[in-house]
Amino acid sequence: MATFFGEILPVRSRAVDDDEDDDFRGPIEGEPILHWSKKVKAETEKLPDKKVPCSNLVISIGQEANAFTEVYVKTFKYEIIGGIFSKIQDDDPCTLSQTSPTDKSCFIYRCYSNPSIIVCQCNRDVSQEQSFSWAKLLCTNINLDTAYIAVLASCSTGGYCSDIPSSDLDTPFLRALKTEKFVGTPICKILEQPNMLTGLPAQLMTFFQVHQYKAVIYVCYKENRYADIPSVKAFLPVLEVTPIKDMTEPNKKAEDMLRDIVEKHQIHDMLYL
Repeated sequence: MATFFGEILPVRSRAVDDDEDDDFRGPIEGEPILHWSKKVKAETEKLPDKKVPCSNLVISIGQEANAFTEVYVKTFKYEIIGGIFSKIQDDDPCTLSQTSPTDKSCFIYRCYSNPSIIVCQCNRDVSQEQSFSWAKLLCTNINLDTAYIAVLASCSTGGYCSDIPSSDLDTPFLRALKTEKFVGTPICKILEQPNMLTGLPAQLMTFFQVHQYKAVIYVCYKENRYADIPSVKAFLPVLEVTPIKDMTEPNKKAEDMLRDIVEKHQIHDMLYL
């Protein structure tokens, strides 16, 4: 189905709530489920809309965006408050403690010092068939009515349409798209037509547009298959954007952390060559 920002396929969604954090099993293979921590469940039950309050939401999709978020955005102390699990089978653990590069979850974090700041890190590919369910689970369970939303994602230059030959493109580079409600100016060029978003980024931005949320997406176009340091650092201009600038502080260990993350991803990817 063609949407406001690109191509996605809609499917139904279901949010599953369970009393136990560590022994939950997904009901249907391939259907994403949302799982909150006990602490957040208790908090939201006291709220009229039953949603997690939010003033700033950062959603990172893909290795580069997640590495950038881990190193440069989450510079304050954060706690895991939930997760979205995809393709869960009967023998898969569905907990908030999965930490391997191949886990089937997206973790949702909250800042300790400012609980209205939420970071969502998607650790795995979300298929087109799952993207509608995934986006609806996230967006209908967090109060985004007045929130600033920034989505970070990456894409290969092989899918980028330009008058400039791909071999002459100065990669990596950023492009942006925003909803009509977002009145600010992105820190990079708007994605040129006929380029469009695909998959989960397209579904999220379409959802934000339809529900009139303030959202912008920054896409890093890169050449390399694996995450590398230049592709991660391509997102650095985003740190100068208010209110993201107010959400972060300098990370003195940034270079070491970034090097370790990139090396771990490259070692894991090489195992499957």
